[in-house]
Amino acid sequence: MNFKRNNQENFMRKITHTAILTIFFECMFSFVFAGHSVPVNNESTDSETVSELLNRIDEIYKIGCDDWITASWSTMLIKQGIVPKEGASRAARVIMEMIEKPGPVRGSGWDYFMDTQAYFNEKLGKEVGGNLMVVRTTPPARQTVYVRYHLLKRLCQIYDMQLALLNLAEKHKETIMPGYTHERHAQPTTYAHYLMSVFDAVQRSTETLDLGYHQMSLNEMGCGALAGTSWNIDRNLVSKYLGMEGLIENSNDAAGYTDGYLVVVCGLTNITNILSRMALELTYWSGAEYGFIESGNKGTSFLMPQKSDNPNAMEIVQLTAGQMTGHLVSISVAGLRVPQGDSHHMLHMEDPTMEALDASERCITLMTSEVSRLDVNKKRMYDLIKESYIASTELANQMVRDYGLDYRTSHKIVHSFVLASEEQSIPATNASANLLNNAALEIIGRKLNINDKQLRGILNPEHFINVTNSQGGVAPEEVERMIVERKQTLEQYREKLLKRIKVLEDGQKRMISDLNSFENQ
Repeated sequence: MNFKRNNQENFMRKITHTAILTIFFECMFSFVFAGHSVPVNNESTDSETVSELLNRIDEIYKIGCDDWITASWSTMLIKQGIVPKEGASRAARVIMEMIEKPGPVRGSGWDYFMDTQAYFNEKLGKEVGGNLMVVRTTPPARQTVYVRYHLLKRLCQIYDMQLALLNLAEKHKETIMPGYTHERHAQPTTYAHYLMSVFDAVQRSTETLDLGYHQMSLNEMGCGALAGTSWNIDRNLVSKYLGMEGLIENSNDAAGYTDGYLVVVCGLTNITNILSRMALELTYWSGAEYGFIESGNKGTSFLMPQKSDNPNAMEIVQLTAGQMTGHLVSISVAGLRVPQGDSHHMLHMEDPTMEALDASERCITLMTSEVSRLDVNKKRMYDLIKESYIASTELANQMVRDYGLDYRTSHKIVHSFVLASEEQSIPATNASANLLNNAALEIIGRKLNINDKQLRGILNPEHFINVTNSQGGVAPEEVERMIVERKQTLEQYREKLLKRIKVLEDGQKRMISDLNSFENQ
C-alpha cells in the first residue's frame, strides 16, 4: 500500500474533476469575500469561542495523525512488555523525538509503515526498533483519525451557524411575512418561525453527524489481518491514548470497517441539502421582485455597472450542495460488493469522505456569514400581505367556532367569498361582510351574524400570527419558547464538543506521560 503523507497529513490528492471544481470554488470564495475574513460572525454568536475551539483542535492534531497513531501503539507495546525491557527507555525517547519534531516522513520510501519501521531500526536497531510496530496493519486508524479531525471542526462550524440562526430569529419573532406552499402565498408566518424551521432540520442532521463522529472514533487497531493476535496487546489502552469513544471489537469487522464513513457523508449531505433550500429562498428574497432582504455578501457584475447585488455566495452553496450527491454515491459504492474483511477498497474510504467534508465547509461557512450580515426589510414583508386574504384559514376556523359549521362547509363559504372579493378588487383591509353573508346564504341558506369590523380583524395577518399558538406555531410567544429551548440544546451540544476536545487532549497527555515515565526508567 502506498501513501504519500507526512506527519502533518499534507499530501497530494488525485487531480480529479472534483479537485478542479474545488480550486474553482476557492477562487470564487475569495472573490465573493474580497476584503472580508471568513467566516464572519459579527453578531453575538460567540464566534471567537468557536475560533478558539478550532485552534485547540488544530493544536491537538499538530502531532500528525500517523505519528499519533504510531506513538499510541508503540507506547502500548512498551507498557505491555512486548518491546524488550532493556530497550524501553531508548524506545520511549525516540518516540518522543518523533512526535516533538513534526517533519517529513522518516526514511526514503513512500510507504509510511516501511519508512517508520526503517526510522525505528536506524535509531534503535532491529532488536528494539523491530518490535515497535508489532501487529500493526493497514489501514486501521489511519483514515478514521484523519476524518475525525476534520469532522470535529465541521461540527464546531455547524454549531456556529446554528447559533447565528437563533440570534437572527430572536430579532424577528414579530416580523410578519408571507408563508409559502407550492411557491405561492399560503398563510402568514414570521421570519423567526422560518429560521427556526431551518435550525430544526439542521439539528436533526447534526444528530446523524454526531453518530458519525462516534463511529469515526471507534478503535480498529489490534485486529491483526482479521483474526486478532496471540500477543498480549491492550486495545483499550490505545483507544485511550487516541481519545477514542469505543472499540470495534470483532477483529474481522475492524479490518474491513466501512459503515461509519457512509454515516458521516449522509449527515453532511443532508445538511447541505437543507442549506441549499435556504440559499435558494435567500437568493429569491434578495431580488428586486421580493425585496425582503438585503444580502451582506454581494458580488458585482464585470459588465453591468448597476449590478452590485449578485448572490454569489448563495449560488455557490446551491452548486456545492449538488456536488455532495456525487460524494455520497462515491462513498456508498466504495465498500459495495466486497468481501466482509480487509481489501484494497478499504484504503480509499477516506477520499470521498474528505471531499464531502471540504465541500460542506464551504456551504456552512458561507451560510454562517450570510445569516450574520442579512438586513431584513420588515415593512416590505408585511406590505406584501397586509391587504391580501392570506389569513382566510383563520376566518374559516372562526366561523366553525362561532356558527356551528363543519370545517368543509366553512371552507366552501370562505372560498366563494374570497373569489367574489378578488373579482371586485376589494382588499382584505376593506373586506365586505355583505359578500361573506351572501356566500353563506347561497351555500347554507342563511346569513352569518358578522360585521365588517369583525371580518377585517380576523383577516388581519397580525391577528393570525397572535392566535396561531399551537405547539410549533407562529405565535411570537411560541417561537420565543422554541428559541429558548433550542439555545439550551445548543449549549448542551457545545459542552459535548468541549468534552470531546478534552478527551483528545487528555489522551495525548496520558500517552506522553507514560512515554516520559518509560524514558526516565
